[in-house]
Amino acid sequence: MQSGASAPVRTRSRLVVRRAGLFVALLLLLALLAFQAWAYHDRITLSLGPRVILEPWLLGRGEVLYETVADLHTPLMPLSLSWLAPLVPDGLARARLALVALLTLTTLITFMIAWRRIGWAAGLWAAGFLVIWSPRFGFPKLWHESFLAPLYLLLFLSYRSCLRRGSAVPLLLAGFLGGLAVLVKQHALLVLAGFAAWTAFTRWITHRSVRALLRDLVPMGTTSLVPLAAFALYQYARAGTLAGFFYWTVGYGLTGEYGSLAAQAPTQAQLLSLGSASLLLPVALAGFVHATRAQSDGWKTAGLALVLLVASAATAYPRYNPFHLQSSLPLLAWLSAWGLAWLWRLRGAWRGLAWGAGLSLSILWLVTAGAAYRPALRTDFRRTIIEYSDLVPLAREVRQATGPGECVYLFPDDEATANLYYLLDCPTPSFWIFHYPWYLTGPIRARILATLHEQPPEWVVYFPGRWGAEELAPDIMDYLQDHYRQEAGLQWAQGEVQLLGPRER
Repeated sequence: MQSGASAPVRTRSRLVVRRAGLFVALLLLLALLAFQAWAYHDRITLSLGPRVILEPWLLGRGEVLYETVADLHTPLMPLSLSWLAPLVPDGLARARLALVALLTLTTLITFMIAWRRIGWAAGLWAAGFLVIWSPRFGFPKLWHESFLAPLYLLLFLSYRSCLRRGSAVPLLLAGFLGGLAVLVKQHALLVLAGFAAWTAFTRWITHRSVRALLRDLVPMGTTSLVPLAAFALYQYARAGTLAGFFYWTVGYGLTGEYGSLAAQAPTQAQLLSLGSASLLLPVALAGFVHATRAQSDGWKTAGLALVLLVASAATAYPRYNPFHLQSSLPLLAWLSAWGLAWLWRLRGAWRGLAWGAGLSLSILWLVTAGAAYRPALRTDFRRTIIEYSDLVPLAREVRQATGPGECVYLFPDDEATANLYYLLDCPTPSFWIFHYPWYLTGPIRARILATLHEQPPEWVVYFPGRWGAEELAPDIMDYLQDHYRQEAGLQWAQGEVQLLGPRER
């Protein structure tokens, strides 16, 4: 009798312990999110280039993307930032707040997915993994992948619902999320394809006919086109054509020189960092193989995470940089937590291994990857914004030399210099493009020269020797030498700057 009476008591006690654990986990999560938001908003060195400051400002002034402003990426990042201008007019503050908001959302969804699929402890561990590794995966730079990370997680979250029969709503939602992701960056098409293929495969093995399978996936494909169609209508209303959009986002990448001239392989240090972050990935792979053989619940979700991880990481090609892997990090965090949980469920000595691996790797990563937070914790730390802060004193010097109201033309123009237009409140030429080597092809140089002849700039801010532009664009240099002369030498943290004025005034 006592044993039977004690069973409900033990059940209630376990429930109380679980609820207490979840409450503590939520408090720790809030503390983690608050620390991360404070560090990124106020302390960590950020990179906020012209894609997130100048371009949204230009679009807000009426410039047309792909016509007067060239960009190789699909448009949602600069467009969405320009739409936020009425709420936060200052471009720097807007970009910084957007970065913090996106990172906070990404961390929160990572916790939610791991909590729902594995448990609250795994959710907290996955969120901590993301916070520790986010600086090494380029999250201090607001970029297209910053927007993709929460979208990929929401797509991942919708998977279980997409497997259920009888309702097309989850498939419609997944398609719409995938279409939004493609509108952020066209590379997301590979991730959407991976999601659709894995969903089709895992529905097919439940003995669905090919006809039924196609009928199920049509809603996903249809709604994925909705965001793209909406932008196409918007772009056509603004520009009267879609030719520029298709050329810069599709045609140039396939026919231009970007793939060869812009290619950049990871350094040895970057590979070591990736290897360290991926130490639990073999465990997750082993867990996936084991779960597949045992036909236990969870292999489908783990398989999808692996597919999305590979697809999102592959989009870092050809110009590797850690910030291209921002959208891969939350998936790696989930897989690492899932791998540890799989070890734990094996019981016996495996539980000790799971504890040891989780604890030792957490300490290792906190000491190594977490070191990126150390400078931000120093009281004498001076915060800088890469691609912005060092241009502020240069903008003051230019204004002192030119006087208020007069505008400049930058040559060569790149992501480290272009925010000078924004700081000087100067519109760019009617055709604006960076002067990287992979852009300075014959047809593009001809269009730049035509723009200079049609709209001769009042002043030119010239950065000698940058990107070897003198050799890559001798025709543009001849134009500048024929029509301008040096009026002043200016100081800039990254090298020599000359202010050129017209030869005839």
